[in-house]
Amino acid sequence: MGVDIDRARELRDGFAGKLNDDDLERLIGNRIKRAVFAGYFNAVKGTAEWRGLAQALCVSGYEALEREVERDEGDFTGKPAHPLLADAVEFNVPDEGPSFKEIVDDEARRRARGKNGKPLPDRTAKKYRDAAAEFANFRGSETASTVKAVEGKKWLEAMQDAEVMNNRTITGKFQNVRTILNWGRQNDPESFMPSGNTLNGIRTPDYSVIPSYLRTFTLNEAALVLNAARTESKPMFRWIPWLCAYSGMRVSEAAQLRKDDFFKAGDRWFWKVTTVGGRSLKTESSERRIPVHHALIEEGLISFVSEAKDGRLFRGETKDVVAIQPRISTWVRSLIPFAQRPELSPNHGWRHLFEDLCIRDDVPEDARNYITGRATGKSRDLYGGSDVMLPGLLAAIEKIQPLEV
Repeated sequence: MGVDIDRARELRDGFAGKLNDDDLERLIGNRIKRAVFAGYFNAVKGTAEWRGLAQALCVSGYEALEREVERDEGDFTGKPAHPLLADAVEFNVPDEGPSFKEIVDDEARRRARGKNGKPLPDRTAKKYRDAAAEFANFRGSETASTVKAVEGKKWLEAMQDAEVMNNRTITGKFQNVRTILNWGRQNDPESFMPSGNTLNGIRTPDYSVIPSYLRTFTLNEAALVLNAARTESKPMFRWIPWLCAYSGMRVSEAAQLRKDDFFKAGDRWFWKVTTVGGRSLKTESSERRIPVHHALIEEGLISFVSEAKDGRLFRGETKDVVAIQPRISTWVRSLIPFAQRPELSPNHGWRHLFEDLCIRDDVPEDARNYITGRATGKSRDLYGGSDVMLPGLLAAIEKIQPLEV
């Protein structure tokens, strides 16, 4: 059928270095975009890498036209003549390599290694494995080293089009998979994605953040839940809402409390939020000691703790360790239905409310940050924390006026 002689001439000028970047983009730009989009390159126009890639693609385009001319004449034996192709080493995409799960397992072992290692919490590891399993199922392969950028982009779009999850959740899942690939490169930078993480640079969905006040319990809602807790026989429903209301602690932290976390200093009670015993916390600043507000004492918390068996205060019916967060959330939603208050955060809403109570009752900011385990980014986060501060913390938390229940 013949070939486009003018295009052949332009391709020849392209690999000879006679064309500027704009001419190369017009001539071969779409092929560059496809190569970048597929995750094989991360070249940006104006860089030496981009120009080198463009010239190489001009070579391949010109050679392809030469093969067409030969085949039009009945010669099917032609081979590349340009050294860039003739002398090239064949590139094979590896069929074998670590799976997503293997990379997460390796990272968990790495973090736990050493006398004072900081293990990857089981719950966090599961979050990464679950996201990776969804992505692997979507792309049809568990081999992490073969991930292409286009697969990540299509996965994002598929999750959005399904309209099951919100954009914030979708972004979190994608970022989890991207993090796993970063771990893979850190473990084996020479063999695992040597050109870089192919999911870097993929734009994640935009989303709007719900204003904090909409996620917070109102005083009436707090009273409703705390009153309902009084009627519950299961300790997790009876006490976790009260603990969170008067400390701002996370439900996940309250769920891990043990009997021996409670201690007495002088004539008042405190409890520890700690990683001791293989427990996990969100951040290092989450390790702290919290005074027992007098409203909790009057409610009977200390009597419950004193009478409890050793070990975890909040257990399952058939096993000690259970997923308490979803149980608490479901229980709260039975009292405050989603249709009634869709923005409410049934677990984290206590944390928001406690912050508001502290502001209302003039609790000092430093004490508030410490009690809630909130990192400030300041050097003082690394200092103090001895028994000397306990009376001050007690005085600060006692400023909070009890909720009207």
